[in-house]
Amino acid sequence: MIVALLSSFAACSKTEKVTIYATARSGGWLWSRPEPGSKKETTDTGGYAVLRKVYDLEKTAKLAVDLGNWFSETPEGYLTKGAAVADCMNAIPYTVSALGPEDLTLSPSDLEKLVRASSFTVLASNLYLRNNRKPAFIKSQQVITSGGTKIGFMAVTVMDPEKFNIRRYFPNYKLEKESYEIERAFKALKESGARITVLLLGVNPKKQAGKDFYTAFLDKLPRLDLIITDDPGLKKPIRVNKAWVMPVPPRLTAAARIELSIDPDTGRLVNARFKNIRLEKDKYGEDAGTLKTVTRQRAVITRLFSRRVGAAASDIRKTEDSASPLGNFTADCVKRWARSDASIINNAVLDGDILKGPVTDGDLYRVLPFDTSVVFVKIRGEDLKRAIETVSRDISVSGMEIRMQGPAVERLSIGGQPVRPDHIYRIAVPDAIVNDKDYSLLSSATEFVNSKRFLREVLGWCFSRHAVTPKPDLNRIIRTE
Repeated sequence: MIVALLSSFAACSKTEKVTIYATARSGGWLWSRPEPGSKKETTDTGGYAVLRKVYDLEKTAKLAVDLGNWFSETPEGYLTKGAAVADCMNAIPYTVSALGPEDLTLSPSDLEKLVRASSFTVLASNLYLRNNRKPAFIKSQQVITSGGTKIGFMAVTVMDPEKFNIRRYFPNYKLEKESYEIERAFKALKESGARITVLLLGVNPKKQAGKDFYTAFLDKLPRLDLIITDDPGLKKPIRVNKAWVMPVPPRLTAAARIELSIDPDTGRLVNARFKNIRLEKDKYGEDAGTLKTVTRQRAVITRLFSRRVGAAASDIRKTEDSASPLGNFTADCVKRWARSDASIINNAVLDGDILKGPVTDGDLYRVLPFDTSVVFVKIRGEDLKRAIETVSRDISVSGMEIRMQGPAVERLSIGGQPVRPDHIYRIAVPDAIVNDKDYSLLSSATEFVNSKRFLREVLGWCFSRHAVTPKPDLNRIIRTE
């Protein structure tokens, strides 16, 4: 009995170690900064330079992986279309990365440029172009040898954990059914000699997957060894169908350290240990080489932000009394640029004030942080009236006057004339009004065309023409109970 126990202990002690450092949804957070909600205001956390320091401390065989969603949360991310993030990731260096749904807002040409600038392999097993072809610059699977063990990686994105294995469409891409693509990638990895199989599982950041999802999802798949996921709802590791499921923290304030114990004779994964490492600058310091890369990217953004586009003759506030001067100005600007009968702006897209003086690109990104584009809509008068009753809770308008009686439109005029029920009007709006499920313009429109010009660009066009003084007519929408 004692001999058996000693033999078992000896076998365990001889396992080979490979450590995976995993990050997810960095969103363009390149450098260390105070952590949101931290009790210590001076505590700087996160960033690639701190991650590199932590990574260099690792003594076992190691590799770094990422789950995607690289650039959408910060100007330094989306202004460079992810290039700044890829540059910093190259400095770690990462081995493989998945793509998140927010990365798929890039056009195929921009995405290809980003992938080709990356020193690591980019995986997206269930990603296709709309023409049913796989993007030539993205792989479905990859075998990596680490510590003498061949580890096979694949990656899929699940947009809705409650309705997985359903084909999903994006403007330029489609996501095929996950199970089928995982089976194909798994077979290819095994044929390439992979002893351990790892799935990088991206979950829509707006959704959460519970344990029931993993049970149902993995039940339809070949036996995987390890699932690394950015699921917002998973906070601790779980074991499902003999597979380890490991969560990854977002925004690069922390990294997941996943230590694999591998039987050297069989190559089988016998254990996996998880630790969440907060990337504390004071504790670990910053790698000088990576910090140099980060500093270079910050300088690029500073130059972009400082470019002057025009001037404001007075302050233009997002909110003043019950109206939005900035919303009204933006609506005027869009109407003039689009040469439409009227325009509607949902004030939720605005995120700040424009102050008197020079207006820079940085100001435009500050007040319009999201890539909202302008859409041309043709709509009948009676349908427009009903649509306004849906969106009227926080909007600004140009070219129209509205009198609301409670939630109903009592009077609606365009160009000083009452709206005719059967007449078709040309209205310019942000795409959020067209796409948001809470709004009804899309279902009511007889025609709509995306201008493919960002609202931010149109606002810059207005400022570039002359020093802007907003009109004083704030009450374009009159509400009575």
